[in-house]
Amino acid sequence: MTDSTTDGENARAYLNSLRRDDLAALLLHAHIEYGVTSIGRSPDGVVVVSAPQPFAEALSALPQQDRKRIAEAVLSRRPNILVPEDIIVKQSGDPMDGPATLLPDLIIHREMMIAVATGGKDIREVEDYYGARQARLVEGCAAAGIKYENPHEGLWDWYHYWKGKGFDSWADRRQYVRKLLAGPVAAAAGRANNPGPVTEREPTGWERVDRSLAKGRLQFNSATAEEDWQAIGLLCREVLISLAQAVHDPDVHPTVDDKGTAISRTDARRLLDAWLHHEMPGGNNKEIRAHIKASLDLAVNLQHRRTATRQLAALCLEATYSAVAVVAILAGRGV
Repeated sequence: MTDSTTDGENARAYLNSLRRDDLAALLLHAHIEYGVTSIGRSPDGVVVVSAPQPFAEALSALPQQDRKRIAEAVLSRRPNILVPEDIIVKQSGDPMDGPATLLPDLIIHREMMIAVATGGKDIREVEDYYGARQARLVEGCAAAGIKYENPHEGLWDWYHYWKGKGFDSWADRRQYVRKLLAGPVAAAAGRANNPGPVTEREPTGWERVDRSLAKGRLQFNSATAEEDWQAIGLLCREVLISLAQAVHDPDVHPTVDDKGTAISRTDARRLLDAWLHHEMPGGNNKEIRAHIKASLDLAVNLQHRRTATRQLAALCLEATYSAVAVVAILAGRGV
């Protein structure tokens, strides 16, 4: 099997181009692998999607044609590989909760309503799960500002409704449920695919750092294309260089490798590393040092990534804000 972050990004872009933002958003937290078998005349593709709960459950609950569409998206840049009829879904990592789970919960809810109305599930077996999720969705959608008007508090309510309305065919019941939840699903998918604008933070007092962060926030909020988001990485790197220059004192924070080599004033990694080893020495503080270094790695990665996305830019800017806040606290400016 082969895995690639780029394959996931390409798959989401393909699905977005088909206006299947819901499927694209379900892959945001997924790890995708693909392989090839050569049993037939043409090589057959195998697509494995691993995701935390409840995303794994939502992917498994999707109609078969939607799962095939995901397989098509993953293999969209490999036209010589035969697309499988389905994907393999695996659960991975710790379960997620909070606002990020609105979309998978909505999809699970939708497919559960359809399943009990079309002979796929017994209401008695899933009623408790539905009721708990319904309460969660009412609260979560309200908090997110998403209009959610599902009047069926339980599956028995839904059963009596379709009986009373004379929805004799399975197609009528499917259509009703999909129309009922189409708005909330679209809204949740849109929020997942397009992180909101980055908010302003308390200034640190380091003028150049604060000025560059403010510029990064404005640039992010107006960015619309890969080059714009890629430029956020460059700006975040400049923020971290300014941050390193603000705290590093050559007379107090020598090079950590003891070679006596002068550190360039634009080498944020070595400047911060020398400062951190002085301020936070010892193995017990290695996680703090790793946190700040990771933000620089993310900025450099985004700067050189031609397939940059809004989500990656948001993550990079947030990581830079976090690194600045940590350094400010250690320097006595954040407490």
